[in-house]
Amino acid sequence: MQSSSSFMNKIRFNFLYIDKYTFGRTWIYPESAIPYNMLRYIIDGSAEFMVDDEIVMVRKGQVAYIPESCRLACRALEDNFSFYSIRFTTSVFYEGANFLREYYHFPLVMDVGEEIEAYFGGIYKWVRTEKKSKVFHVRGALDSLIASLIDILNFDEPGDVKAEINSLEYNLEQIRRRVKSSAVQTDPRIQTVIDYIMLNPTEEYTSEKLCDMAEVAATTFRRLFKGATGKTVTEFIRQVRLTMAARLLLVSNDPVNCIAHDVGFEDANHFIRVFRQAFGMTPNQYRKRSQE
Repeated sequence: MQSSSSFMNKIRFNFLYIDKYTFGRTWIYPESAIPYNMLRYIIDGSAEFMVDDEIVMVRKGQVAYIPESCRLACRALEDNFSFYSIRFTTSVFYEGANFLREYYHFPLVMDVGEEIEAYFGGIYKWVRTEKKSKVFHVRGALDSLIASLIDILNFDEPGDVKAEINSLEYNLEQIRRRVKSSAVQTDPRIQTVIDYIMLNPTEEYTSEKLCDMAEVAATTFRRLFKGATGKTVTEFIRQVRLTMAARLLLVSNDPVNCIAHDVGFEDANHFIRVFRQAFGMTPNQYRKRSQE
């Protein structure tokens, strides 16, 4: 059985965007499909959120968790309703599972301490700087934010370590079945290729180059790569590029065709088609949604 530490080492949270919003009582967000995860910290006021078919009330000092692929509708209940909203995706390795809910039991609304607001404010500040280090500050702050929420939700963890481990393994098995992930630890030769692609998603990759990188034959490489990621290498590279494109759409005003080229798509029309297949909307619709 794959160890829990091996499983956890593969989980990544990919930051997309953060903004701070203030609305009046007349604000209504019509029901829409959400193609990413969101964490919203309520700075002031209150509102009603409908997530799929569940209606929840949110108020100052709470965090709302809005999972990827849900349907969301909102309306403000007070004259001054303001919140931070962070958008992110879960790592490509375990696509398809509501990881934070299934593994860490994230509810739709959490009561949190004042220190949590500082994480949102820190990320909001860092994405607006031009420092070369900002990507690492943002990545680290997002991980720390999620870790702090996990600590708040699990403050009464059982002292029986054996029971805790058994519960952990049960939850991991649930997730494995959902996402059809491999039951073996990733081969280090394949992990090298995965890490390289994640750092260099726009390069042109040939089968020969990838096999040389992993130092294995083509047939072995295809088998090991599919076992490690659940995808062919072409599917994996495309998803990494689309995640990169999604972030650029939210943080820049570059034209769609320029973003397509920047992330490794030579044909902008092809990029729009595959983006729509992945996110359920065109790149322009995705960008517009962030401004609503």
